[in-house]
Amino acid sequence: MSLDWLIVGAGVHGVHLALALLGGAGVERDRLRLLDPNPTPLARWHRCTATVGMKFMRSPSVHHLDGPAFSLASFARERGCDPKRDFRSPYNRPSTQLFNDHCEALVTTQRLSELCIRGLAIDLVDAGDRLEVVTETERIATDRVVLALGSDQLERPSWATALAREGFHVAHLFDDDFDDSTLADDQRIVIVGGGISAVQFALAQARERAEPITLVIRKPLREAQFDSDPGWLGPLHLEGFRREPDLGARRAMIDGARNRGTAPRRLLSELRRAERRGRIVIRETAIVDARIQRRGGVELWPQAGPLLHADRVVLATGFARGRPGPWLDSVIAELGLPCAECGYPVVDRALRWHPRIHVSGALAELELGPAARNIAGARMTSSRMLEHLCGRPPIQAARVVRLGDV
Repeated sequence: MSLDWLIVGAGVHGVHLALALLGGAGVERDRLRLLDPNPTPLARWHRCTATVGMKFMRSPSVHHLDGPAFSLASFARERGCDPKRDFRSPYNRPSTQLFNDHCEALVTTQRLSELCIRGLAIDLVDAGDRLEVVTETERIATDRVVLALGSDQLERPSWATALAREGFHVAHLFDDDFDDSTLADDQRIVIVGGGISAVQFALAQARERAEPITLVIRKPLREAQFDSDPGWLGPLHLEGFRREPDLGARRAMIDGARNRGTAPRRLLSELRRAERRGRIVIRETAIVDARIQRRGGVELWPQAGPLLHADRVVLATGFARGRPGPWLDSVIAELGLPCAECGYPVVDRALRWHPRIHVSGALAELELGPAARNIAGARMTSSRMLEHLCGRPPIQAARVVRLGDV
C-alpha cells in the first residue's frame, strides 16, 4: 500500500484531521489511512468517557469533530433534541451522548472505518522519496505522516507501583483493561485524584453503589470551567505566546495556564451534595505509603488523619507530563528531529516537524499553546494544515449528516 497521507492515531485528533483532509483539502479516500491499535475510530475516547461517567462535555457545542462551527447544533436540531435536556449552561455544552452521536454520524457518513488500519506504530523511517511507518506486522509507505498521538503514559504514585510489585493491583481509570463492573457493591472503594475525571467517576459510583465511596484528594478541590482559559484559543493570550522566542519560557507559560486537577462548578456542587448525603467521603491528604493486609485489601497511610482501609483502589491521577510516544525517541535521533529542552517537538507554523511529518495534540503545544491537546486544539491544527495545503484557510463545505444517513 502506498499513500499520500497516513494519520497515526484514530482518536479525536486523528478523526477530525481525516475529515479535514478529505473535505477541506480534497485528499482522495484511497490515498489516506488512519493507523490505530483499537478496532474502531474513537474507541479509546468512547471507552474513557464511559468509564468516568461523563454526562456533559466540558467544552461548548462549537468544539466538535466536523468542520463548520455549528455542525453539531444543526445536527441536534435535525434530531429534534431538547435544548434543556441535551445542552447545559454555561457555554451551551452538549451532552456526551449527543457529542458521541454526532461523531458516529460523521464517521459513518464518511466511512472512516474503511480507512482504518489496525496496528501500533513502533518506528518511522525515512526511505528516501517516501516515509515508512513500521508496525509490529507491516511497513506502510506514505508521502506524509500526521502524528495524532494521545497521551499514553499514566501517572501512578510510587506507593501504587510498590503495591503492584507485591501483587496487589491498583487500577487506573484509563488502563485499557479497566472494568468498573468488577467493583463489587460490598467492597470498600477508594478513589485517588482531585480532577474532573476523579469527580465524575466518584459521582457515577456513588449513584450505583449502596456503600459510600472514599475520594482522596491531595489539595483542596479547585474550580475551573475549562482546562485552560478561553483566551488561549485566540489572540488574547496567543499573540504574546507566539512572540516569545524562548521555548523554555513557552513551556512555562503552558504549564502555568493548564488547570490541572480542576472541575467545573456544577460537578463540584454535585460532589458536595453527595458528600452531605453521606454517599461520598472526601479525605484531603496525600497517600505516602501502603501495605497489603493479611486478610485481604490494603491499608493506605495518609500524610494526615486516620489510616484508610480499602478492598479496591482506583487511581484517577491522569497522565504523566512526558511527551507521548516513547517509540519516537529513536525516530528523533535517526531523523534529527528538533526538540526543545522539555523533549517536545519544535515545529513550524504548518506544524511540520519534518518536511513530511506534521504533528497534532500534545506534540504541537509549543506552537499552539495549552489548548493543543483538546478538541479546540484539533481544530487549530486542521486550520494550520489547511492553510498550508490550500494557500489560505479554506471554507469547508458542511458534511450534512441526516438521520437517514446513519
